[in-house]
Amino acid sequence: MPTQDLYHDVVRNALRKDGWRITHTALQLKAAPDSRGGELWEGQLLVAEKDERKIAVAVNSFVGRSNLADITQTFGQLALSRSRLQTMAPERVLYLAVRQATYSACFAGAEGVLLLEKKHMQLIVFDPGAETIVQWVPRF
Repeated sequence: MPTQDLYHDVVRNALRKDGWRITHTALQLKAAPDSRGGELWEGQLLVAEKDERKIAVAVNSFVGRSNLADITQTFGQLALSRSRLQTMAPERVLYLAVRQATYSACFAGAEGVLLLEKKHMQLIVFDPGAETIVQWVPRF
């Protein structure tokens, strides 16, 4: 079973504070049986609903060897996860939750901006100390 990210519970609490109802705290996206793969996303996804909106949230601490390596690995996992999620639950939008510091360090540069502008990644930026959501990228 995949492990929870360091900030999994922080993001869960931040979503609740923002009015989201958490419906699942450990959704796993498995690769298709014929691919002989395991989990598409290494951690557990949070699943939440608010009004008519339905989301799945991948949480990533970005503690790898470099920001670019973290973005590259995360982008690949999210692309596969998004495809599987669209098959399983097409009404859900997949978000990546990152700390404010990670957002500034990894997504303010040219590569990060390009991913966000092309909507290859959608982010929830959170403050881990306050356990609050600071920003949605792109905005709802």
